[in-house]
Amino acid sequence: MSFANVSTHYISEKVSQVRWLPEELQQSERFVTGSWDMDQNFVRLWRLQSNQYATATDSDVDQIPRCMDKVRMEDDVTAMEFVDKDTLAVSCADGHLSVFNVHRAVEEDQMQRTSRSGRLHCFQRSQEPAPCTDLSTYGTDIATAGEDGCVSIVSVENVRQVKRQIEADSMALFSICYISQQELVTANRMGVIRVLDGRVATEAQPKATFMVASRDDKSNFVSSLAKHPMQQHILLCGSEEGSITVWDMRNLSYPASYLSAHKSPINEIGFHQKDPSKLFTAAEGGEVWMWSENKVLGSDYTKDGHSPWLSGDRVRSLVDVEGVLSNIRKSINSFDVHRSRLVCGGDTEAVYLVDNIV
Repeated sequence: MSFANVSTHYISEKVSQVRWLPEELQQSERFVTGSWDMDQNFVRLWRLQSNQYATATDSDVDQIPRCMDKVRMEDDVTAMEFVDKDTLAVSCADGHLSVFNVHRAVEEDQMQRTSRSGRLHCFQRSQEPAPCTDLSTYGTDIATAGEDGCVSIVSVENVRQVKRQIEADSMALFSICYISQQELVTANRMGVIRVLDGRVATEAQPKATFMVASRDDKSNFVSSLAKHPMQQHILLCGSEEGSITVWDMRNLSYPASYLSAHKSPINEIGFHQKDPSKLFTAAEGGEVWMWSENKVLGSDYTKDGHSPWLSGDRVRSLVDVEGVLSNIRKSINSFDVHRSRLVCGGDTEAVYLVDNIV
């Protein structure tokens, strides 16, 4: 492990998703996890509390997570995002979407499922449920992607009523991301990325498609998508081969940049929401990396509004990379960053907390 301020906490569940509870004015002390590949899968609410055994055990871990509440799920948790500071959207491998409300309290925090959608995804021929693979939120809208190749858009206020269903692709969708209030991008098993308009039906969808870059001619599916928090025309794609492809959505003729990164698939990619000069990637090989814009070399390039991520072959010299976690030996599936603290989890049945990350 590269960072000295990393603490490991075993929770006896494989973690597929982890998210901090949003806080505006202070460092968040609460996070939620979703599990997968267990006999029973749960969404759990955790709260960091003082480690009363720190002195007795000569431990330098000041805070440890305590499970405050849990809700049993019908299948593997595949994605989760906060719609607002108290409302959590969670997708499942059974093709359904659930909405949770989190209640913060002085002593015991609580979490309850307030609604559950009907089946949003199913295979047409067999009518069997299709896993919901990813979700993205914009305002009160939630868009889900499924292995049936469809995108379903619902409102958090009534998830049982589908506002729009788009037959986006002929094969399984792995990732989805809102890039504006109306536009979404999806990525399929072959690395094909499509731009969709959430306002119109399938037959009226735009025909904009582009491919993720790869080192060779083999298929290279997109495993995770992320847009820049401040410059929404910048889209980053984490891939099966461990590389990062950067697209300028204003010009889809060719990728803006391409970076060889991990040696295993990137499971999640995302910017620090308050400091977009920092990008994080989590990989199947048990790694979390932090990519930082080089303030010295990049100052001349960025002063006129250009982003280092759109600098083509120069991106490697304008962005520094640092290992946050390494040698975990099992997949890190998800992470989240809030202010100066990162939390991540994966197949080791543990969560990792990293302080002073920025």
